[in-house]
Amino acid sequence: METGRILFLTGALATHGVVGYALVAGLTDADPRLGFVFGLVPDADFLFPATWGWPLVHRGLTHTPLFALALVVGSYAVGRRRSLTAGRRVALAVGLALGSHLAVDSLSPKGIDPLFPLRTSWSPGLAVHSPTATVLLWAASIALLARSAATEPSGR
Repeated sequence: METGRILFLTGALATHGVVGYALVAGLTDADPRLGFVFGLVPDADFLFPATWGWPLVHRGLTHTPLFALALVVGSYAVGRRRSLTAGRRVALAVGLALGSHLAVDSLSPKGIDPLFPLRTSWSPGLAVHSPTATVLLWAASIALLARSAATEPSGR
């Protein structure tokens, strides 16, 4: 793989993780590491062998609302073992992180298939993984983290 492609993918992955982290840290009382991890989960499809084909390709199954819903429901069930509140907290965190990944990628030129299993990819074709967009996403994430830190009671 060429250096430019590696840098592009590294930046895109880091951005998805940081945006997920910031959303969970800034909007919930869940562990923000959930946001980082689940912000990256849809890109686990990079690990699928190319020979598997559709829908186990990049921007296939793991980039669909159906997949996200399944993980949110599953995370709620796992978190609920502790308590109803924990289940809700974890599900919200997972939903925010996955939703942010899908929202960003849905705006990119390749888009996602929102009506999976129908192949209905649509996109406005924005360069959401460009250097400018990446800086804006990171700046918004840092602002959300700063706002959260400023309003957070000490001792969290």
